[in-house]
Amino acid sequence: MKLKQVMAALVMSLSVLTAQAEDTLLPLAPELKALDNLYTVELVLFKQKAPSLNEEVWPTDLPAIDFTGARLPIPNDGMPLSANEELAKSDYGLSDEANRLARQGYEVLYHNAWLQQFNPNTQSTLMLVDPFGSFEGTVRIERQRFLHVYPQVNLYTALGAEQPGSVIRLQESRRMRSQEIHYIDHPVMGMLVLFRPVKDAG
Repeated sequence: MKLKQVMAALVMSLSVLTAQAEDTLLPLAPELKALDNLYTVELVLFKQKAPSLNEEVWPTDLPAIDFTGARLPIPNDGMPLSANEELAKSDYGLSDEANRLARQGYEVLYHNAWLQQFNPNTQSTLMLVDPFGSFEGTVRIERQRFLHVYPQVNLYTALGAEQPGSVIRLQESRRMRSQEIHYIDHPVMGMLVLFRPVKDAG
């Protein structure tokens, strides 16, 4: 089956969230209760089940990823949630999708969700780091009229005995709506992205 057919089958197998009037309700820290434009941001980075490692010509002169200003989400320490704090795994919105990917033979490399404010005309950059060193990169998020996502992720892999230590990069730009699952395609990697508007549960 060709790559595009495989990707189409994967997308069709994912749950689709339609825009809803209700916001996601989470217990928020006192300083966040009155704020607008709060969202949960959730990312699932995965390796394709049959990655096209040898079917593509991968650039060997990639410029270095700029990590200036990039940061990691704050580890979750229980409720209530603070700005930029990771969600408890029970509050993730893409757990079923990530589990389905794993069952179908895709390798989930990264799955995280956190709370963040995106006022109009703002941007932030998240750092993705694998402690075992197989990938690293950034995901820049901008809020204009819509939310815009710019992932730039290096996967470090050996293509064979003659090409050890090769670097494969996922680099994309995508305009997104909240409360919809968005899929970013790539011959070797893929990414699911979900934004959900948040209000205080209290």
